[in-house]
Amino acid sequence: MNTAATLSQLFAGIQNDLDRVDTTFQERAASGLTILHSASMHALASPGKRLRTAITLLSGKLNTYHFEKLLPLSVAFEMTHLATLIHDDIVDEARTRRGNPTVNALWGDKIAILLGDYYFAKTAGLIADIEDHRIDHLFSDTVATVCEGTIMEMMTAGSVDLTIDAYYEKIKHKTACLIAACSKGGAILSNASDEEIELLYEYGLNLGIAFQIIDDILDYTEDQATIGKPAGNDLRQHMVTLPLIYALQEQPQNGQYQQVSQLLSGEPQKEPDVRSIVEWVAHGQGVKRAQMDALIYGRKAREALYHFPASPHRDVMDELIDFVVARKK
Repeated sequence: MNTAATLSQLFAGIQNDLDRVDTTFQERAASGLTILHSASMHALASPGKRLRTAITLLSGKLNTYHFEKLLPLSVAFEMTHLATLIHDDIVDEARTRRGNPTVNALWGDKIAILLGDYYFAKTAGLIADIEDHRIDHLFSDTVATVCEGTIMEMMTAGSVDLTIDAYYEKIKHKTACLIAACSKGGAILSNASDEEIELLYEYGLNLGIAFQIIDDILDYTEDQATIGKPAGNDLRQHMVTLPLIYALQEQPQNGQYQQVSQLLSGEPQKEPDVRSIVEWVAHGQGVKRAQMDALIYGRKAREALYHFPASPHRDVMDELIDFVVARKK
């Protein structure tokens, strides 16, 4: 699957609005301070899939579309997402993201921390432009929840006995809540009913859960050329994700449990040991069971979406579910 081409086709109907979001992001992310501006433009030079912006806009199109309000909301959510990625790279001591050097690799942790903070500060003005107290609360609650999810991830790092429930609680906070906020925010600003707002929140939450599960699967099944980081990167960072949890439940033979425990303990890692566990998880039941979970959450997202009347915009949101669960990068 060609990710860029597929999304380009899916988002053709909102392409002009996506471009306006990108342009506004560039304008709001600029700084008169040279070093901060350079770091900011570098961070923006590696664009993501723009799923959050698309979900915000498409959710707005299911009712009364108010782009003038959805524009600052979309920029605020994308800016928040980028800020969290920059801070994540510091926590993970990551040197590359999507195949490019991270901000912290080029400018150091201090500038990277302040760039993330700069983005968070900029979002306050964007949200103020909307003039809707419901969005004020949604945004502040979402940022707080993402911070809690990051702390949960840090606190559970190296936990070989991490439960499935704890894993889901972590990804709901760290990843899914922001995607859910995008769909909910789009609903709020399109004059949706309370029931419709809740349904679109459920759509985004379940889509976000499926997205993170697939992300965690790809960490075991794809190589650096495809996903921009080496296979098994989560394992190297002592992160326990769903494919590994399921693999460990299969009563591993040949000492895999002990091997995983050692890899997660913080002891120096031997690359052949990491590759051995990655191969074991990738070709066992762990990945297959995680894929089934992603499909289940995709169906939950679709069930919420299908409460809305059929329309071209609903069709795109429907196809987006298929893209998320089938993607390879």
